[in-house]
Amino acid sequence: MSLTFFTKSSSAPVELSQALPEQIGGDDVLWIDLVQPNQYEEALVEQVFGIDVPTDSERSAIEESARFYIDNQVLVLHSTVVARVKPTAIDDMASKSLGIRHKREIVSFFVTKSALITVRNCALRAFEANAGRASADLSDVETGPDVLLALLESLVERVADFLSASAQELEALNLRILVGRRSIRVEVILKRLGQLGAGASQSRDSLSSMSRLIRFAIAHGGPWSMPKDRLHLLATDIETLQRQGEALTNDLTFFLDATLGLVNARQNEILKVMAIVTLLFAPPTLLASFFGMNFQHMSVFADPSAPYWATALMIASSVVIYSLARLGKWL
Repeated sequence: MSLTFFTKSSSAPVELSQALPEQIGGDDVLWIDLVQPNQYEEALVEQVFGIDVPTDSERSAIEESARFYIDNQVLVLHSTVVARVKPTAIDDMASKSLGIRHKREIVSFFVTKSALITVRNCALRAFEANAGRASADLSDVETGPDVLLALLESLVERVADFLSASAQELEALNLRILVGRRSIRVEVILKRLGQLGAGASQSRDSLSSMSRLIRFAIAHGGPWSMPKDRLHLLATDIETLQRQGEALTNDLTFFLDATLGLVNARQNEILKVMAIVTLLFAPPTLLASFFGMNFQHMSVFADPSAPYWATALMIASSVVIYSLARLGKWL
């Protein structure tokens, strides 16, 4: 639970342990970020800015059709983002071997006449303002909408990095499975492919949500002086990333089918070898059963050379079956 605010004169957001109305209600305040806010912080922001901060249950139940609206001269926007899942002590080793896991989260944006208020329940690298690459660059922002655009651009950049890293990892898996000759644990590969597919789906949902948010901001953001040129450029970037995400999904589907096809081919080879081995031993088993019969009136079994004839017949039958398998290219 934390409340941070960013002003025109500050170089980074400042965290407040016990915020006061005069601290967050100043004219120079551009951005207020609420991370898992408690009741006091929610009530404080609602009192100062006249907004209705949604609770955790309300934010998790927000419908797609009710994510963008105007309430009491406040532009309210809710967007789906992709956040990392912190591994527990139990599955920490699995997370290291199978990559970082992600989940969908909802981030709420409230654009007022003077500032931007964000509400979230997860840690996001994009919201670590002025903290290096893939974090929001707030060095030149002058208004709340400028902060909103910087945050959205950073979120889109994070999705682009994720899609690029997923494509590179898929290429490495491709070389490892389809080109490499070493045997591998297919279960691990299939699990990783499932995670990459889930990440691609999450990225697609996030990009779609931000695309709708941008279109709504372009159409209704006039009273808040939304920078429409930057919004149009960002919308173009999102469309490009959506096509890249679709291509990644198609590649994942193809590679998954190819991997499962290789598994089936291996199983068929094993079954074929087992079938040939069974055929090789079937005639000798029949002959052994025949010569193993113990009847008094069958003089052939009393011949001293019978064991040698039986052994020769069993070997010859196996050779015949093996030759037929080689001629038929079963082996």
